[in-house]
Amino acid sequence: MIRTLSVVAIALTLAACQPSGQEKADAAAGQETLPSGDAIPATYDWSFVAHGGSGDLDFGDGDWAEGVSVFSMSCRPDTKEVGMTWGGLGDGEAVLTSGTATGTFRPGTTIPTDHPVITALKESGAIDVGMSAADMRLVAKDEGKAAILAFFDYCDTGKDPYYSAEAALAEDEARAAAAATPTAPAAEAAPATEAAPAVEAPKT
Repeated sequence: MIRTLSVVAIALTLAACQPSGQEKADAAAGQETLPSGDAIPATYDWSFVAHGGSGDLDFGDGDWAEGVSVFSMSCRPDTKEVGMTWGGLGDGEAVLTSGTATGTFRPGTTIPTDHPVITALKESGAIDVGMSAADMRLVAKDEGKAAILAFFDYCDTGKDPYYSAEAALAEDEARAAAAATPTAPAAEAAPATEAAPAVEAPKT
């Protein structure tokens, strides 16, 4: 009897130490991993670039031209709509969750920028991407949060704050350079000279 009670007590203790199914789910949802199962590199973040009349918001290594992006959104300025793709992760549906908002989307889907998932992403800087073969949690750092807000401002109003700041700086530098360059004094006109009287040839 004593042995039986001891075995039961040990089993109850071990059961109490094991995480519940909900705890396991919560832990999995909080993992920041790539579809390969590798941890998302610490340098990955959201980045925004405007080019050729459209804007891109990517989560990756920040190299828009040749780098790695695991999730991307794009829009045309002042359209209030955004399209989504997930690169080489396949063409299957993804369940996107941010805060308490969720939705199921296919790559290339266009949704309004006031969709609850987008609104929550702007507020939190984090989104969970659930797919059949992979789950990712994409969390913005401080610079990434600024990129998210800049991107959606571009989609909603057409304003590119990064370009505007660079253009203003370039204009200021051009004005300063022009002010620092001394203006050469205008050359004085040479005094006019009277033409010499014509000399008549001697008569023969």
